[in-house]
Amino acid sequence: MTPRRHSFIRRASAAGLLLSLALVAGCATTANSPSLFVLDSSPGTADAAPQPGAPTLMVAPVSTASYLDQGGLVYQTGPHKVVIANDNRWASSLSGQLTDDLYATLDQRLGGINVVRANSHQHDVYQLQTHVDQFLGHYDGNAHIAGRWTLIGPNGDTLAARAFTRRVPLKSDGYPALVSSLSSGWHAIGRDMAPALAQTIKSRGSGS
Repeated sequence: MTPRRHSFIRRASAAGLLLSLALVAGCATTANSPSLFVLDSSPGTADAAPQPGAPTLMVAPVSTASYLDQGGLVYQTGPHKVVIANDNRWASSLSGQLTDDLYATLDQRLGGINVVRANSHQHDVYQLQTHVDQFLGHYDGNAHIAGRWTLIGPNGDTLAARAFTRRVPLKSDGYPALVSSLSSGWHAIGRDMAPALAQTIKSRGSGS
């Protein structure tokens, strides 16, 4: 098949959208090298010195549904079908990128709490566990993100659990626009997490 540029979400009409997605699905392989994408960096701050006496939140690695962890960007072409774009891929592990961005967002927003990355030597800390079920483009013209986060206390008890979902419109056609919308949505989810995490942790004191 002659290599062609992938076209993503078309807003002109449902028929045009389904046609463009069919063309994408039909061009599963190309002779060109795959395009590689990274999420926009969250506007976090440099790692600060620990605050003595402040509670510590460890951001565990974000887990993803298995179909999101195949390396290619994912989009949904119909109610029951998703397609993995093998020639439009994440430049590094999606789980790792989601974890880095979430850490940076929370580190910036959780004042009075030491936010740290996962480390086997950490004890008596709060732990944030996050699972992502959806992180994809959708035939409705939006990027879809959904999942759940859980806050675990120093004693291993579940202190809070919340589901999250977000739809972010694509500003234009193409995978760069999809990645931009996914990035924007993920940053917003991190910002939304911060108040609930801060309230729960601070109400418990410094780790008792």
